[in-house]
Amino acid sequence: MIMEMEEMFMKKKLRLSPTVLMLLIPLALIAVGCAEQAEGPTTVTLGYNPFLADSFTDADPPIDVIRAELSRLHPEIELEYYTMPQDMLEALVIWMTSRDTTVDIFGIDEPWVTQFGRAGWALPLNDRIPQLEERLESAGLDTFSYEGDRLGVPFWGSLTGLFYRTDILEQYGFAPPATIDEMVEIITAVLAEESDLAGFLWPGARSGDSLNMFYATLLYGYGGQYRGPDGAFLFDSPESIRAVQLMRDTIETGLSPRAVQNLERRESRQRFVAGEAIFSWDNADIITWLDDPERSSVAGRWDFMPFPAAPDGREVAVTGGFAFAANPFGRSIDETVKVLDVMSQRPVQKGFALAWGPVQYYRGLYDDPVVQEYNPNVEKLTPLVGIALSRPPSESYAELSGMMAEEINAAITGTRSVEDAMANLARRAAVLERR
Repeated sequence: MIMEMEEMFMKKKLRLSPTVLMLLIPLALIAVGCAEQAEGPTTVTLGYNPFLADSFTDADPPIDVIRAELSRLHPEIELEYYTMPQDMLEALVIWMTSRDTTVDIFGIDEPWVTQFGRAGWALPLNDRIPQLEERLESAGLDTFSYEGDRLGVPFWGSLTGLFYRTDILEQYGFAPPATIDEMVEIITAVLAEESDLAGFLWPGARSGDSLNMFYATLLYGYGGQYRGPDGAFLFDSPESIRAVQLMRDTIETGLSPRAVQNLERRESRQRFVAGEAIFSWDNADIITWLDDPERSSVAGRWDFMPFPAAPDGREVAVTGGFAFAANPFGRSIDETVKVLDVMSQRPVQKGFALAWGPVQYYRGLYDDPVVQEYNPNVEKLTPLVGIALSRPPSESYAELSGMMAEEINAAITGTRSVEDAMANLARRAAVLERR
């Protein structure tokens, strides 16, 4: 502005005295300030489904918490909420392929991470928000990482483990099982006395992703991995075959009712909640109401733990869920990163816990008395969030997930032998990867 004024006067061949210049400079500065003020705050657009504006308790909806914290820390940034359909993936793929800037921040589901990471569709946050490692558990960050790049800020998800009846174990003198074999021993002993109980419930239906998550639990429990050093899937590895063989064996030996091969997770949990089983593999979300006698027949008579492992495996909690990621083609990268930084901090993470319930990966969050008040028994999750592992990474997870459920279900129902089913899955997955 000042240079333009000087140029104008030069063109008109006017000579200004030092006094006049001293009067004009402040006016020019005021004009610049007014122009900047007229521009207003920078808008960052967040794309997510309608649930972000919902709360399942009397706490504020997450979008309101995010905006309030952002206004407090960065009043120069305005957050626009772009409501997306429930199935966001198709829209995001189209946008990212065309380098669209409709949204600066978007929700990313855990199975999409490989696809987005390999294509460069999510901005790495490692150097941009180095405090992520201090704030969030590594397990949560790892779930949304690709080749070491932190691609998302996790805010809500699922976590699986083993529910068990404390009263039954105490009655028969057993401690919680430390290994898979110990769990089998406990079931065998109790069913010999109480044959009307189900020993171990789990969802074996082909629909949904629960069967695949249970498979992941057992695969890790036997020391297996999804992929080998060369990146190829290891569905036909000895550990993978042991995992699926255990499923089939529990059915054939009566440790699990034959009905599990067609049970969805909701049906499986209903039987445990009704007091009909000793053990149940399930999502952690039911811990908040299992002690409510109006909803649960096992109130005060249950506990929750990581799923036990074989001696050569590791106990795990299989996780899924969502994170917020940054559009690498966005128009306001610096401001977008500031919004994600706010989302990774305790007030926003706590807001999700109060409005939606667990799981969040903010360190120490479940020690908060208010979070515990809104989510009874949430402290039971603390030992699990640090050992959480994800489902198989794939650029085509939806197709892979369907293949997995089909072949594993064929194995547990006896349609195919375990070895044949898993060899078939390995072949089909390899073809899918080469496409």
